[in-house]
Amino acid sequence: MMRTSFEANIRHPRDMKKIRKEYHPYLAKYYGNDQLLVDASISEAVWNAWEHGHDQRNDYPIQLNISFLNSRLLVRVKDQGSGFEWKPYQVTSDIKQWFPTVEDLERRGRGITLMLRVMDVIRYNDIGNECLLMKKYLFQE
Repeated sequence: MMRTSFEANIRHPRDMKKIRKEYHPYLAKYYGNDQLLVDASISEAVWNAWEHGHDQRNDYPIQLNISFLNSRLLVRVKDQGSGFEWKPYQVTSDIKQWFPTVEDLERRGRGITLMLRVMDVIRYNDIGNECLLMKKYLFQE
């Protein structure tokens, strides 16, 4: 039974550099060529927390927890903000077939769209200050 977890308190998204070095080998092992997309999704969740939850301020930490479980990756990103109205961004799995236009990529919410395309599951708590990402491994041990 494989379980490995990484935790960090991040005051600015650039602070992810250190923890990324720790979890990156696992992304490479379980996601191969998709590792950069999975990492981009994790980064996007942290940037969103910093930009929207903390108004780009470094006063409070964003809690990042990355767990490599038996068959999937589980990522939790929690900020200290008042949350956001996430329901308009909850879309069906049709998004997996979506091919963006330049205008789509200019709109707010494109990071959530990226996460929805890459990850198997993206959920928010009721108030919207905690994001949960899940993705099954492409490669097993």
